[in-house]
Amino acid sequence: MNFSKDDSMGIEKSYKVLGLEKDNNSIGGIMRLLHKVKKYGAAINGQVFKLTVFTSCEDEDSYRSKAADFSRAIFEYFRDEVPAFNIVSQKPFPDSLFAVEAGFVTGQNLQIHYKMHRDTPYILIEDAMVKELWMSGAGEPDHFRDIEQDAICAFEQVVEILEKESMTMDHIIRQWNYVGEILKMNDADGRYLQNYQVFNEVRGHFYKQYRTRKDFPAATGIGVKIPGVTIDFCAIKSLENRVASVPVNNPNQQNAYVYGQEVLVGSAPATNAVKQPPQFERGRLLKMQGYSTLFLSGTASIIGQETIGIDDVKKQTRVTIDNLERLSRSPEGFPNRETWSYNLLRVYVKKEDDFPVVQQICKRHFPEVPMVFVQADVCRDNLLVEIEGEMVAKN
Repeated sequence: MNFSKDDSMGIEKSYKVLGLEKDNNSIGGIMRLLHKVKKYGAAINGQVFKLTVFTSCEDEDSYRSKAADFSRAIFEYFRDEVPAFNIVSQKPFPDSLFAVEAGFVTGQNLQIHYKMHRDTPYILIEDAMVKELWMSGAGEPDHFRDIEQDAICAFEQVVEILEKESMTMDHIIRQWNYVGEILKMNDADGRYLQNYQVFNEVRGHFYKQYRTRKDFPAATGIGVKIPGVTIDFCAIKSLENRVASVPVNNPNQQNAYVYGQEVLVGSAPATNAVKQPPQFERGRLLKMQGYSTLFLSGTASIIGQETIGIDDVKKQTRVTIDNLERLSRSPEGFPNRETWSYNLLRVYVKKEDDFPVVQQICKRHFPEVPMVFVQADVCRDNLLVEIEGEMVAKN
């Protein structure tokens, strides 16, 4: 298909959250769940571009078994149109075998390409203005080594796939970083290195080597039960110089990439005198003809750079929501605030017992918004909740 400028109506995304109850037969239940996903897509005239699958696991063997079943079912069901997908070891709420966050793309005159890198599927979506690359599960979750090597492997795959599609790390606008045992401390010859901090050192190295931009993607760094690192990302390349991507800040929060050393946990690596802060923007706005999107990074109960509401899950949830709302009111991103709406929210809860109260607060504040609730360690031990999301507006 050859595009003209008049073909640019915008690439619209929508999401649906579905669950598989524990009493369902695993393979048969998964296939029925995938059928529901595809049926919903057909009803809205949309194509599935991304699946994020959440599952609880008692141990590594349990996760591998469930992940293998779901992966096999996805390939069998979608055949030549396999979406980007990642199977994440985070327990969904309410308690279910799997929860699926399904993303759909709609729009006129789109080209959707289903591709593979090694054994990992990814998606290219194109119109006259833009090329979007969506990839999930970069890394080698079947071959755990140590946190540093796992992170290096994941970033190397990210670079490989970008180069394959004539893109660079400068094109990444949204990134999800799943870090196994994110809060774990490791003794390295008398230096105590936290898994999340080690990940941040590796991320800083790759960004320094492969990014020329001074700003960063919107991002989430979140814990998973199983060791290792996997990365999901979206990269955007403008084809007509009519697409803008700009960072969005929260005036009540310090940007994470300028955090002071006192809030970064553990020792500095042997090769550096200081620890690398997390490199991400609080939000990132994508402006294009037809539709604009605000990607909201993983957001928690932090004012300035300090945790607010320690041991108080209700207060942390409310402060987190207020931080999201402040991002959505940023003058950089929302000259016409009334035209915007939440497209998706993902809520991470540290303690299983806190699920009901967090869900109640979120559903009261965000009625009708697709939401998925999962159990996960957040990047600070005293953070009980983290929320990320996506907002959209028709231009």
